[in-house]
Amino acid sequence: MRKIAYLRATGSLTEVILEAGFVLVDSTFRPLYANPESIRILAYPNSVSSPSTLDGILFQKILSLIPRDLDLSGGTFITQFQSGRRNYTCRVFVLRDHWESPGDTRIAILMERGLAAAGKQRKGSDAPGDPFSFAPDNACFYFGRSRREVFTTLLDMIRQRRGTGVLLAQAGMGKTALLEALAGTVRSESDVAFLPGSFETRLEMVRAVMGAFGVECPAGEPEEQLRCFHDWLLLRHQAGRGVTLICDDAQDLSFEILEGLLNFSSLQSGGQKLVQVVLAGRQRLLENLTSFKLERLTGDTHVYCRLAPMDDAEVRGYIVHRLQVAGCSTQVFTTAALASISLYSRGIPLNVNMICRHSISLAATINLQVVDERIVADSAYDLVLRAQPAEAWDGHAQAGEPKRPAGLLRDRRGLRLVRKSETVSH
Repeated sequence: MRKIAYLRATGSLTEVILEAGFVLVDSTFRPLYANPESIRILAYPNSVSSPSTLDGILFQKILSLIPRDLDLSGGTFITQFQSGRRNYTCRVFVLRDHWESPGDTRIAILMERGLAAAGKQRKGSDAPGDPFSFAPDNACFYFGRSRREVFTTLLDMIRQRRGTGVLLAQAGMGKTALLEALAGTVRSESDVAFLPGSFETRLEMVRAVMGAFGVECPAGEPEEQLRCFHDWLLLRHQAGRGVTLICDDAQDLSFEILEGLLNFSSLQSGGQKLVQVVLAGRQRLLENLTSFKLERLTGDTHVYCRLAPMDDAEVRGYIVHRLQVAGCSTQVFTTAALASISLYSRGIPLNVNMICRHSISLAATINLQVVDERIVADSAYDLVLRAQPAEAWDGHAQAGEPKRPAGLLRDRRGLRLVRKSETVSH
């Protein structure tokens, strides 16, 4: 609020723009102006080397922040969001004067930095950071056995240029963190871009993809855009660079957009795919991909991976790893407490973080130096987490899925039903 008061007192917009993100949009939320800070915030984690190509990405991010039914009659809309490891307060102001017609309505969006979403250790300070933050952090990513297997499979798919890979994971499994670790690994050999949000038309999707990669092309029909994109891909291929497009939360994409993304993998030169597409999402993504609408295109999808819950050893390794990265050298949890965390969390990383943070806070309130299993049990009770073993998937039938036949379980990847004897052999 101090920045806004300073703006009103001095009449200078420059100071606010330099310190915060500022975007001016029309009544349909199409960006008319965006300062460099707002582009960096809204385009994350994509590069901003060519801001003029990012209009599609900015538009989709703005739509994710502002409801479409926003009342334009006046007043202020305030929301909060996270970009990278930073929290932001977003204030939306409807600008209107006596000389404007209703169609000339302008909306100002101000994005101010808040506290860091994940507390990294400060330079020159001995205080450890937050080891159990909910924000994805490559430094804290733990390569347990199951995650290393999925990571290696997707990495090989990208390096061998096989086209399209699918990553399935339920909520809280660390899917986004794995994707960011994957992107960080392949950036030295491949151009990497993240597809932001969903799109209403295929043309918007193509322009957003080209913008994420920094490809400049005059506006036109989707065929013209694809031709321009294909020419750029050939240049990258001739230069020995790969091109990787990562789509998180792909279960929310329409069939038309999924079809357009799958068509990217059909672009090839010399028998090698020019674009490697990683589609990541929940169970509904698999159902959409296997529907009759996309059956013709999914034949070229060679890699299907699923993130399974961590076992007891992985949960212990996960907790110890994150404590070490945060700079903690003392014992925080007893052996029994670690076993209880594995039980109550069901091996889901998000649940592990929730229990650990709550347990540490609860122990501090009663001056307990080391968290024991009683503190973990109390935390799990407060968080309404039940003690039950983890399964290969979430253990619940999806909407519309028939009841699982007796004697059958999902295989290790959770992709098909097998007999219990077969799961032992795997």
